[in-house]
Amino acid sequence: MYPIGSESWSMTKEKDMIAYVNKYNYMVIFPDKKVELFKSLRDIQNSISIDSSTISKKLKNDEHIFTAKGSEFIFYIEVIGK
Repeated sequence: MYPIGSESWSMTKEKDMIAYVNKYNYMVIFPDKKVELFKSLRDIQNSISIDSSTISKKLKNDEHIFTAKGSEFIFYIEVIGK
C-alpha cells in the first residue's frame, strides 16, 4: 500500500489531492472494508494473492469482484488511473 516515506497524510489543497490520486492506477476494497490504492497489478497480486493476469482479464471484461482461491474473501477492484 502507498503512501510510503515522508508524504503527508492530510491535504488541504485540491491540486495536491489530484496529484496524489493520479500517482495510482487501481483502488482495491478489501473484505474488512479497508480501501487501498495501488500503482500496478503486480502490487495488487502480492497483496491479495490473485494473479495479475486474472485481474487484468476480468477488468477488461468490466468485472470488478474477485475471490481469492482457497478462501471466501471478496475484493472489489476499480481502475482509477489512465
